[in-house]
Amino acid sequence: MKIFVSAMAFDSGRSGISNYIYNVVSGLAKKAKIELAVLSSDAKFFEGMENVELVKYPDFFGCPAFNALWHLFVLPFRPAAGKCDCIFLPAANRRLFSWFSRPSVATFHDLSQFHVSEKYDRLRVWYVFKFLRKFLNRADKICAISKSTEDDILKYYNIDKSRIFVNYNGFDRKRLDTEYSPEKLAELRVEPPYILYISRIEHPGKNHLNLIKAFEQLNDHYSEYQLVFAGSDWSGARAVREAAERSEKKERINFLGFVEDSYLPQLYKGASVYAFPSFCEGFGIPLLEAMYCGIPCVCSENTSLEEIGGDAVLLFDPKNPQEIAEKIELAVKDEKLSSELIEKGKKRVEDFSWEKHVESILDQFTNIRSRK
Repeated sequence: MKIFVSAMAFDSGRSGISNYIYNVVSGLAKKAKIELAVLSSDAKFFEGMENVELVKYPDFFGCPAFNALWHLFVLPFRPAAGKCDCIFLPAANRRLFSWFSRPSVATFHDLSQFHVSEKYDRLRVWYVFKFLRKFLNRADKICAISKSTEDDILKYYNIDKSRIFVNYNGFDRKRLDTEYSPEKLAELRVEPPYILYISRIEHPGKNHLNLIKAFEQLNDHYSEYQLVFAGSDWSGARAVREAAERSEKKERINFLGFVEDSYLPQLYKGASVYAFPSFCEGFGIPLLEAMYCGIPCVCSENTSLEEIGGDAVLLFDPKNPQEIAEKIELAVKDEKLSSELIEKGKKRVEDFSWEKHVESILDQFTNIRSRK
């Protein structure tokens, strides 16, 4: 079987969707031949991957508005898509087809535009409301990465539930299986104790501001703690940095920027607690990574985070900084509870793997092809 895959939403390898695309392409390539559409600057991430043939497009195609429309109305008719057995779109909430010439599966990550009204500009909101609603129906199957995402698709788009399947993301255990090294962590200019949040610096969706407010409300027992943000600047980052600069605890708020994979195990394993205050997540892979690394986790009681965390996390209202602070303190000071969360987290992550995710996609292709 030969599968056409679009990696046109790869984000230079610096986002959750990048993580998703790389891992799913890698998994699919172990079972099938892949024809991968990719921007020239992103091709390096996939070069040398067995069974993957790259179809490179100039970087100027990466302009979001142009690329979204080109992806809708031109790419579906290019020879690369037409000569394959199946079509897989790994980021359909960003890059969709207006027409499918082959059996198709489209992964939909979230509909955050309906949860965080100020997250995107009017053009992108219009695209989500008009184009996605119209053309998502044309895919044979829609892969929702959480029950929360499925619920949103059913609520906001007129799509039959039988066309949607929930398929949880996995996470890369191998990149986290590194022994903790304080010396390696020190290279990032970080030392324990600290509260960790790994996410692109985006306002308002990722809710850094309320985590900063919660950090300010921690009692004096936590005066030595740092608040560590790891992630690239994104839309609205200036508001987050200005809030940190105004904070009375600004000397202990640490922006690391984008962190390479080799440092992530150290960053997780050195943390006292992982906080995930996002207003909306389609899945939330860092939550699994933190649990796998043995850190107590606290997170928002909304969208997919409660679903993914299960009973292995402490939940809070992301709009309430005081409650966020209370849950952080509880996860740190109550040693019995902290140990329970860690043990539950290690058990919880056993339910998630990229192998399961990829097999589910391949099963869908087999079923679709058998009916056509």
